[in-house]
Amino acid sequence: MRIARLLLISFCVLLSSCNLPASRATSTPDYVATQVSVALTSQPTPQPLNPTDTTSPAASPEPSQTLTPNSTPEATQTATISPTDPRDFLGSPDFVDTIDTGASFGLSGKSYDDDYTSIRVENGQLILTSKYATGYRGWRTGGTKLKDAYIEAPMHVGDCAGMDTYGLVYRSPDFVKGYWFELTCEGGWSFGYWNGDEYINLKVGSNDNGAILTGSNQTNRVGAMVSGNSHKLYVNGQLIAEVQDSTFTEAGSYGAVIAAYNTPNFTVSIDEFSYWTLQ
Repeated sequence: MRIARLLLISFCVLLSSCNLPASRATSTPDYVATQVSVALTSQPTPQPLNPTDTTSPAASPEPSQTLTPNSTPEATQTATISPTDPRDFLGSPDFVDTIDTGASFGLSGKSYDDDYTSIRVENGQLILTSKYATGYRGWRTGGTKLKDAYIEAPMHVGDCAGMDTYGLVYRSPDFVKGYWFELTCEGGWSFGYWNGDEYINLKVGSNDNGAILTGSNQTNRVGAMVSGNSHKLYVNGQLIAEVQDSTFTEAGSYGAVIAAYNTPNFTVSIDEFSYWTLQ
């Protein structure tokens, strides 16, 4: 009897340390926001290490810093227009998720909040806040599952410095795993994937062509064109890199990832996700 009680206690402890999707019996998709502790080396090329921790959801207080949709950028940088911008040669998107209610991300009338990350929908924006400058990553995926497609989102940062990180998640087969295309506030970028247990880095780089707008109060249009094993990565319509990888080849959901390294309450807001399906 004592052994059975100990096993039951151990099982409960294990459950409390994991973030798992909701039951698939519900009428909406499963969603999960997870954090991993990832250390990066010196600028400008991030080198993720193995994660060291995950945390379970807590109560849902409002985060201490938000962005308003009418905030005025302080910097005067402008994005360079590229003739290879997918928006130009693909035409109108097949779908634009304007995040009016948050239903596509499982956030209609509610928010997600844990010890490190808060995620909510407000004023037609998906807003992610990384509470502490510790490198813990939080992410949220949802929407239509896509296989071969071009996906992009305008991502607006508030106060931002150094290695503060944000980016696009796509081809997430189970709302946990998936590819991450991330930017840093200072202009670095990285591409890799989370396999459910660890982060695998595939490629890193710096802002060689000046496509990434750096610093606080900037908006970067972050996109990924995935077809089979080919991943073409774009910022503000400019091709940053092309990577070949076949880890996730089936349709998956899309979303965003965030991690503060320099700025407590680092916040990213996204007012739409657009996608074009590829034949």
